[in-house]
Amino acid sequence: MTASERVVRRIVGAKRMQRAALLSGAVEEFASAYVGGDNAIDAARTARRLQGFGLLTGFAYLPSDDDVESLDRLAELLGELGDLARSSEINVKPHTLGRDAAARARLRQLCEGAEAVGAVVTLEMQGFSRYAETLRLWRDVREDHRDLGITVPAEIRRAEADCRELAMEAARVRLCVGAHPVPRAEGIHGEHQKARALVRCLRIVMETGGYAMLASHHPTVVAIAQELARRNGLGKDGFEFQMFHGIRPLEQRRLVDIGYRARTYVPFGPGWFEHLTTRVAVRPRTAYPYLQAVMDKR
Repeated sequence: MTASERVVRRIVGAKRMQRAALLSGAVEEFASAYVGGDNAIDAARTARRLQGFGLLTGFAYLPSDDDVESLDRLAELLGELGDLARSSEINVKPHTLGRDAAARARLRQLCEGAEAVGAVVTLEMQGFSRYAETLRLWRDVREDHRDLGITVPAEIRRAEADCRELAMEAARVRLCVGAHPVPRAEGIHGEHQKARALVRCLRIVMETGGYAMLASHHPTVVAIAQELARRNGLGKDGFEFQMFHGIRPLEQRRLVDIGYRARTYVPFGPGWFEHLTTRVAVRPRTAYPYLQAVMDKR
């Protein structure tokens, strides 16, 4: 996190600012551009609007303090989506599943529920310390659920080798630059170097037979992805772009309009405020409209 991001996060995360924000209806309106509400009904309403533009949708649950309910809320969302669930993506964080046999059983149950309504599940990656463990969990469960996706942060040095192996299995692979720190000896550092690593991983997945899900808002990376797909003879439906709800929304719609698959990642749940302040912190130019909404007395 940069110095400007730390300053903005201190401001928007201050207790006084949080109290003012939660009392302000204007902040909830501001938040609606970035989150899908605090419950499954709100998230389904957001999905209907986004799918009306031709976008695919993906969902992640934002708990308040207790992660135990996350899987129940995701299952509830699948029911609430109805026909909108088909081709939707449910994202799950490894720490909400527990460990070992319990994690495998819970992930299988979520996959079964998603498959029943035509949705898919993607396993997120949470930090380098659980990287190998998360890959093992994915492999164990994917034996029975072939559409289970996996997230690979490109800045981990072993990611390129892992991408090649995953693509050879025709896996769904989400490629991103992760938000968690990586030990210096195990990672690639510097924003430019991370972007180059992301492109290398993308090329490997496209060349080796995997289904690439590019989770990036970077204009240059988005353009390179289109060229890599063309060079590898991939149709516009042979991979997909993934972007956060509220980030480059016109670009998301533009990609759909010219025939690509673009998926909007929609976080929802009672933990929306913490998520919102994090998004504001990493995009300081949104701080002014956020603070204006907090102070608006109309």
